[in-house]
Amino acid sequence: MHIPDGYLDPTLVIVFVIVSLAFIIPAFFQAKKYLGTKAIPLFAVLTAGVFAFQLINFPIVGGTSGHLVGGTLISVFLGPFGALISMSIILLIQAFVFADGGITALGANIFNMGVIGGFVGYYLYLGVRKLVGKGNWGIRIGAAVGSYLAIVLAALACGLQLGWSYTFPYGLQYTVPAMVGWHLVIGIGEAIITVTVIEYVIRMRPDLLELPKIGLKRLLSWRTEKMEEASNPGEKKDNPRKNSKKSMEVK
Repeated sequence: MHIPDGYLDPTLVIVFVIVSLAFIIPAFFQAKKYLGTKAIPLFAVLTAGVFAFQLINFPIVGGTSGHLVGGTLISVFLGPFGALISMSIILLIQAFVFADGGITALGANIFNMGVIGGFVGYYLYLGVRKLVGKGNWGIRIGAAVGSYLAIVLAALACGLQLGWSYTFPYGLQYTVPAMVGWHLVIGIGEAIITVTVIEYVIRMRPDLLELPKIGLKRLLSWRTEKMEEASNPGEKKDNPRKNSKKSMEVK
């Protein structure tokens, strides 16, 4: 799923850089505001772990191999914005150090594995978890469904990008079936690895699943706070104790 250099035409390169930056910039603001000190070591461990797992390929039929993407796995712990930051770091290191994925294709790769993997996977996970009900089975099934569908949808996006690009020799009729078809199988491995990691955490450190997460809800509340501060510029100065108490209550 790592698109190399030269596969995407300049228009697609620019479009997906802009789209990915539109998610990455607020992600860093949200991380600075809401991620606590307890989440930083977990962020580092998850980023390093997914980076290492992506180096390990598991074989599937036809001589093809797949590997963990990990966007949904990280989002279950840190939320979709946290997963996006983590995946962006992973993809930057892979592109610049290991030449795994192109530098010009970073915008598209981050969109596929960070935005789709993090956001789509996370909200599918939440939706399924609510349907199943509260408890560990909701977490397990939600993570499995979210991670599986996210990687298939990311493969679909990759196939569309390649098929749309005039620098790639094959059209949509080849790229979409090839990417989606194989990732329908690879997604099973993604789901198994994701659920295995989460099962271990449920048994050993379930508190890690309850850490603050940064997603669209946090972003909307942050924008509301900014609008309130703009409309009442003296409130923060006039009521320092109230504002201090409010900041402590954010979860």
